[in-house]
Amino acid sequence: MRHVGKVGASVLLVLLAAGLLVSAVENPLEGREPASNGGGDTMQFAMVTIATSVQFWVPVFQGFKDAAAMLGVDVQHLGPPGGEIQEVADTLETLLASGIDGVAAFVAVPGSLDVVIEKYIAAGIPISILATGDEAAEKYGLAYIGQDNYAAGIEWGKKILDLLGGSGNVSGKRVAFLTENPGQTSLEDRMDAGRTILEPEGVIIDVLDTTVDRGVAYGVVESYYLAHPDVAGFCSVDTTGSPVAATYIENNDLVGEVFSAGFDLTAEVVQGLKNGSMAFTVDQHPYSEGFLSMMQLYLWTTLGLKPSGVNTGGHIVTAEDVELYGLEELVEAGYR
Repeated sequence: MRHVGKVGASVLLVLLAAGLLVSAVENPLEGREPASNGGGDTMQFAMVTIATSVQFWVPVFQGFKDAAAMLGVDVQHLGPPGGEIQEVADTLETLLASGIDGVAAFVAVPGSLDVVIEKYIAAGIPISILATGDEAAEKYGLAYIGQDNYAAGIEWGKKILDLLGGSGNVSGKRVAFLTENPGQTSLEDRMDAGRTILEPEGVIIDVLDTTVDRGVAYGVVESYYLAHPDVAGFCSVDTTGSPVAATYIENNDLVGEVFSAGFDLTAEVVQGLKNGSMAFTVDQHPYSEGFLSMMQLYLWTTLGLKPSGVNTGGHIVTAEDVELYGLEELVEAGYR
């Protein structure tokens, strides 16, 4: 399933989330009575993902936590610091046995969590999918709250094509696609979509595995550039490659000669947009992914209102947007 909701509904929900955030900032919830389950204990929810150490999850979990604070429930972000999918399944199993009230899960590879998802459904414990895993959501009739990664990849590819010189002017030009986790559905969808735009135009595409370790990623980018000084751009599909490529370009005085085009916002990406080492990035409103996941899980648990899928979008962000939307402050605060 590529499309997960009407654009209008998505925008409305995101605006509602933004309004609630402002409300929370202006009216602290000190002293609010915690929401309890049938046994009188404070309700417990969790967000379970791979690569918990990756910067991308900061705004996602910030949204999850902010919603939890409004509702008076306890939350945690769990999972392996790397890409170990089995550890995600094991964590979900442990939470189920502990009596968790609901979880938002990240499904990196189709089918990888089917067994444990079926256990949650059989037990009647609310589970939704966020950021990656729309296939699992469709298979089990669950909500997917996140970006339509293929559609976002199309927009990413179109923007890269423009940077290279536009249709009919790019044959033989070379770009490197950077991925932190080969095989992860969201990242593969983005690259597949980009290929549909660039390959028919004759663009040469090399795919580099950066891992989620930024030190390793920097070495991968450096080695590739030394071997391919004709590369026109480093095009990342995640939160690791985007800032690393921009940093390499800045450190080696390559601004204007090589561009970085990526996904997501980090402090380094924002700095790259300002200094020209980052041509653009694609933002998926990760704060909304966490905020809306928590809100919908709570409504399902307390009122029986089963969540709806929400497409949080694929929004092109350029240097002009940094000041316009106060991105430096929002990224620093963990909201973008």
